[in-house]
Amino acid sequence: MKLHKVKYIGTIFLFFLFFFNTAIANEDYLFKFHNLKVYSITGNKLNNIGSSSGRVEEYPYSFEYHLKVKNGSVSELIETFYFENYGDYMSRFNDFARSVVYRSNPKNGCNNSINKIYHVAVDNGPIHFNCFSFKIISNEEDIYGPNFNKVQHINMHQRKKFLNKYIKKNQIIVPNQMFRIESYFYKSGKLIWIFYTLDANLFYDELNEENIQKFVNTSIQVHQNFEKNLKYKNHMKISILSPGS
Repeated sequence: MKLHKVKYIGTIFLFFLFFFNTAIANEDYLFKFHNLKVYSITGNKLNNIGSSSGRVEEYPYSFEYHLKVKNGSVSELIETFYFENYGDYMSRFNDFARSVVYRSNPKNGCNNSINKIYHVAVDNGPIHFNCFSFKIISNEEDIYGPNFNKVQHINMHQRKKFLNKYIKKNQIIVPNQMFRIESYFYKSGKLIWIFYTLDANLFYDELNEENIQKFVNTSIQVHQNFEKNLKYKNHMKISILSPGS
């Protein structure tokens, strides 16, 4: 795990953690997305700022974006995506899903890299995979990531085009340090993902290894709640690694 020479403000983090756990207990989620109950980690109401959808033959896909801006700066951004196959052409859809999250970029998606503070994946072959990662991003370009480069069927560059246009048009500031949580779920030909991007200053004045690990634990909880929503069996769930694994 990387070390960041910074200081932890425990009361702020505990407040958000309490709010998040209370929201889960009360099922006070922002919206439902393909059986996932999506909560705000900051405890805010996010605005749906737009979506982009289409079809590959008769099979639908959609990107959707939810954003909270505070004092002119990105506070919390949630991006969702799905590609639905209705159970058809399992082999073709499995190959497409893997071309996006594995083969398109060896540093992104379900691949581990030195840029990630925490990464874990479970791959059960053609039928199912599930992966989770957490990292700290520090420039505007990263908020549009991950970069899936050029893949067949769906233009992944539209993600950056939409967000960049919205941020520029509304003169929104992108924080210097942001937490990024990425969850990918694939089962029987259907691919979905959900990304959280959060202003790190909402939780900490400065960061160190101990409080980063605490936020990693919260991020894991977010992912595990999604696994619960999807009714995953044990062999389909991520295995939690100890720090430094």
